[in-house]
Amino acid sequence: MKTTDTPQHPHGGIYNYFQGATINNLVINGNMNKNGTDNVNAHENTAQQDNIRPEQIAQAINLCKDMIWGNAAYSVAYCVCRDVYALGTNATAFERMLREQGFQLPEGTINTSMSRNVYMRMNIDRWEENGAMQRVLKLRDALREKMADVTIDETGIA
Repeated sequence: MKTTDTPQHPHGGIYNYFQGATINNLVINGNMNKNGTDNVNAHENTAQQDNIRPEQIAQAINLCKDMIWGNAAYSVAYCVCRDVYALGTNATAFERMLREQGFQLPEGTINTSMSRNVYMRMNIDRWEENGAMQRVLKLRDALREKMADVTIDETGIA
């Protein structure tokens, strides 16, 4: 006597539902690229492993202050530090660090700027192709250059 029942599989009903197909990567509410990272938040591995000190960041920002159009411009500095110098702090900690360096910056400024400008969640090298304004690109390039030029010794003196 033959049976038409499907054989029991250790994976249960889901195995039978997909007729034996396997799922290697499951993504819910997001896109995955081949590296397994979210495309919107992908930060290419271009970061320098140098540690950048708060004094260097502050000095570079001060050297570019004629390009700072408002508080939202500080989010450009955060993104440069995030992508070029692998700064491991989040936006809130970065704002706190700037306030400790003497900058007047309301809480939530960087996160608000990043939520309004989706390109800021991307690596800074992808901003141009994703609609960043010219003033943002100019500040990005200037900050990148100034941070590379500014050196601070262990005592915090340039």
